[in-house]
Amino acid sequence: MKYLKGAQFVPEKGNAWMYYECEDDYRVRRFVTYIPDTKEVQCNEKPVIKRLFRPEMLEEVNAEEFNQIWALGGA
Repeated sequence: MKYLKGAQFVPEKGNAWMYYECEDDYRVRRFVTYIPDTKEVQCNEKPVIKRLFRPEMLEEVNAEEFNQIWALGGA
């Protein structure tokens, strides 16, 4: 299992962090979007994204960090 994250700026909200839980071949199992400035969390257990495009552009994180953010969404 691999865990990755990336950020994207959202106007009037700040940076949105997307955390991905992937198989070793980068097939996405689930992901969560977290905007720290507004405390918004959106969990997605059935992602439309099936495989990550350019995973080398994302930062690797550990399962603990992913699960902490996932828990903020109450999932």
